[in-house]
Amino acid sequence: NAAQSEEMLQEMAAKGFDIHQIIKDAASLNWALIIPAFIIFFLGGYFIYASLFAAVGSAVGEDMGEAQQFMLPISIPVIAAFIMIPAVIDNNDSFFVKFVSMFPLTSPILMPARLPSGPPIWEVILSIVILIASVVFFIWMAGRIYRVGIFMHGKKISAKELYKWIRY
Repeated sequence: NAAQSEEMLQEMAAKGFDIHQIIKDAASLNWALIIPAFIIFFLGGYFIYASLFAAVGSAVGEDMGEAQQFMLPISIPVIAAFIMIPAVIDNNDSFFVKFVSMFPLTSPILMPARLPSGPPIWEVILSIVILIASVVFFIWMAGRIYRVGIFMHGKKISAKELYKWIRY
């Protein structure tokens, strides 16, 4: 009921949690930039990582041990990006934060985390351009690996062999 809701709000305000201020802060965000940029970064990250996982899937046979050696280098940037989110939110203007929000393997996670604190629009646009160029590159690279790897069953592959397939 209304009395219990008001009592809960007063208790939360006493603990430093002011719901009215949170609503005001959320209403003051630039949602016209945040929502489309989030969608672009989500799709860009999806296509980058989907192409990388497709390349690994086409390069290995039925042996899961082979796939695991290539999965770790793909997973590390995602894990590192999630670990860096508090640093990105706390220190929005450092060189490191700007770099990792432009780096294509971490930008789909870290640039949307920076958007509420209002980074310069040129950094957001540059990050999107780098992300789109990287999507094209990773899809092209995965296609090259897929073209050779899908027919190479029974052969154990290495990173050096994958590099040969990309150049083939």
